[in-house]
Amino acid sequence: MGEETIRAVIWNLIDRDIALRKILARGIINIRGLAKSLIKEQKLDASLDSVISAVRRYKEHLPKKAEQLSAYAMLKEAKVSIKTKMAMLLLKRADEVKTSLGRPEKIADYQLHDTIRILEGYNTFTLIVDRKNMDKVKGLFSPKNILSQNNKVGMIEISYPPELEKTPGVFAVISGELGQNDISINAALIAPREHIIIVDEDKLLKAFEVIFGLAGSK
Repeated sequence: MGEETIRAVIWNLIDRDIALRKILARGIINIRGLAKSLIKEQKLDASLDSVISAVRRYKEHLPKKAEQLSAYAMLKEAKVSIKTKMAMLLLKRADEVKTSLGRPEKIADYQLHDTIRILEGYNTFTLIVDRKNMDKVKGLFSPKNILSQNNKVGMIEISYPPELEKTPGVFAVISGELGQNDISINAALIAPREHIIIVDEDKLLKAFEVIFGLAGSK
């Protein structure tokens, strides 16, 4: 896989570990040792140098105090919405899976405002759909390619003005605040002007309150 895919995988792993982010920010961890550990624990088919590079690039993007202030200012301009009754399907990254995902009309009915989000990882695809469509969606894939499913998740969508692209640390602030409130991020998609966050359904309201509260932070 390319360097950008490796970077996305490593950044997602670190985003979901608030303790790791803190020690990275403080510079009290051996990056080479961390990279070796990530490769072993996550069974990554990636070179040590590429993972070290991804970790170092993440560390460089950790928000400093002034940048945090900018991130909070950007959050004030954000629009936050939630969607309930969602389900998550974790799939192997296989050719037949890619073929099915390339035919979204068989997964969602856009005229009925069905929801579908596809998150691409290093070895997997994560499919987020309306819970009512889960049985239909599962039928499109061979059982051997289905790793897990969670029928009780919710989705938070955060949209930003164009200035987001020049504001570092926004997602780090969000993921950090969620972690401090004991809310795990099951999956996340980071786009140029949008963040999509998937959490367990029983944590959805609390997660929304945390993010909505950040929008009023000073």
